[in-house]
Formats: sequence, C-alpha cells, structure tokens
Amino acid sequence: MHKKSKVIFFSLILCSSIFADQIDKSMNIIENTNNKLKNYQNKINNVENDREELLSKYKYTSTELKNTKIYNNQLEKIINSQEKELKDINQQLIDIEKTQKNIFPLMIKMVESLKQLVKMDTPFLIEERTNRVEKLEAALSKSDIKTAEKYRIILEAFKIEYDYANSIETYQDKIKNKTVNLLRVGRTALYYQSLDLKDYGYWDKSKKTWIEIDDSSAKSNIRKAIKIAKKQQNVDFLNLPFLTLKDSK
Repeated sequence: MHKKSKVIFFSLILCSSIFADQIDKSMNIIENTNNKLKNYQNKINNVENDREELLSKYKYTSTELKNTKIYNNQLEKIINSQEKELKDINQQLIDIEKTQKNIFPLMIKMVESLKQLVKMDTPFLIEERTNRVEKLEAALSKSDIKTAEKYRIILEAFKIEYDYANSIETYQDKIKNKTVNLLRVGRTALYYQSLDLKDYGYWDKSKKTWIEIDDSSAKSNIRKAIKIAKKQQNVDFLNLPFLTLKDSK
C-alpha cells in the first residue's frame, strides 16, 4: 500500500473510533437525560396526585366546616329556646307552688262549708252525703292525690248538691227505726209515706222535726209525686204542703 494511502486509512479508522465514542457518550447522555426526565415526570405526577388529594380534602373539610357552622347556629337557637322554656317552666312551678299554698286553705273551707250544709240542711240522703264529705276530708290529707284532682272532686261534690235543687226523687229510709218511703222535692221539701200507705208527713226545717199530715188531698198528692219520681206516672201539677202553710206552724 502506498505510504500516503496508509496514513489516510489509519486516519479514517481513528476518526471513526473517535466518532463512535462521541456517539456512545451522546447516547448515554440522552438516556440519562431521558431517565431524569422520566423521574421528573414521575415526581410531577406524584405532586399532582398529592395536590388533587389535598384539594379534595380541602373541599371536604370546607364543606364539613360550613355544615358545622350551620349546625352550631341552629344548636345555639335551640339552646336559647330551651333556656327560655326552662325559665318559663321555673316560673310556672313558682306560680303553681303559690297557687297550691293559696288553694289548699280554700279547699279546706269548701269542704267544711259542705259539711255544715249537710248538717243544717233538710235531712235527705244523710248517709250518702255525709260519706261524701268524709271522703273529701280524707282526700285532702292524701299525698298521692294531686291538688288539681282534690279540687276537682270538691267541685263535683258541690255540683251534686246543686243538682239536688233541680230534681225530684224517692227512696226508702228509716224514721224512728221504721222504714218509710221518702220523697224529696228539690232540696226544700221532704216527705215520708209509710209502707202501708197510711201515715204521711213532712220535715219542718224550722222545728227540725217531722210533722204528720192528716189532709187527704195532701196525702193523695204525695202518692202521686212518689209515682212521678219513680217514673210510674206522667208529670202533673202537685199541691203539696210546704213550710209556708199555716197548718205547718
């Protein structure tokens, strides 16, 4: 080979070798760069994921905080309302306690007046009315009966006494150990009739005794009134002796 040609050949080989090395280095640089870029991208992706997660948590926390504020505001209103109701209840309890202190002496006086009424009134249904008063007296001392209930049964007893004035009834009882038919007209007139229909009389309130009736017309009217009270005869006009009659004095 010509000497000049050899020099050129070896020069080409050397250049090729150097160029190959440069290519390899470039490829390595590119690969390393790509790896770094890949790592950077992974980090960016991770950061983005973290950002999305943090954003989601922020939105959730923000919503929860908003709901909590709404709940707290509502709860505050409820508490304020309950405090007002509690004050009202406390005041009601105070008023009830004052009312009970005032009403209990009143109930005692009412029962006592009812007792005196039965004692001084026309003596009809004495046992029934006396028992009613005694039950009222016993009820006043019972702790298991509420004040309102005590007051109710006292008023009920007064209503029963009031209703006597607007009714007529007949029943059997004893006068001087003798069973008779008694006729009550309202609460002002009380008559008796013997079971053999022979003896008649009426209660004289001023003298507090029984007065015998001899008048045949009065006896007939008493018999008629007893039948009316028993619903054995229609209501009719009655001519009965009362305390205002001269023959009752």
